[in-house]
Amino acid sequence: MAGPKTMHDVRSIRSVATRALPAGEGAIFLQLHRLASEKLRLEREVELWLRKKERLEKRLAEIQQQMEHLRGQNPDLIIESRVSTPKNAWRQVTVEY
Repeated sequence: MAGPKTMHDVRSIRSVATRALPAGEGAIFLQLHRLASEKLRLEREVELWLRKKERLEKRLAEIQQQMEHLRGQNPDLIIESRVSTPKNAWRQVTVEY
């Protein structure tokens, strides 16, 4: 089951086909141009997400290294993990009319 839709799932006017079949050569060229532009935009977005993922993974590795260093300084220290998995932000509410 897919999660709730977000603004990223909404197609822009560029990505919505206005006609079923292009009528002429100019319309075909225009549609090809639109598709090429959307493809380029999506490729750039993927590149940005990959860079962000690399930064996040690097930071997670730094944090893990710092935690291991601190644990190595005092191995008798027991730390309870108070950080838990995020709860569902959505709650179901029944409304009766």
